[in-house]
Amino acid sequence: MFIRTETNERAKAILSWLGSHKKQETQTTLAKKFGKSRTFVSLSLNAQSVTKASESLVNDIYEYLQKKYGL
Repeated sequence: MFIRTETNERAKAILSWLGSHKKQETQTTLAKKFGKSRTFVSLSLNAQSVTKASESLVNDIYEYLQKKYGL
């Protein structure tokens, strides 16, 4: 789990949204968009990697989905 509760909540919200919107975005499309591996995206969203880079990625993905799709 991330130290910041907000980041944990964002990761859960992203995973939930992705589960319902597979035709719009997937972990693979997000990985390509942000220049990361799909594995790193998956580990970050599932809070199995809790580095600063992971936390930053979760926050960036959340902001992107919020702006583009109104997450």
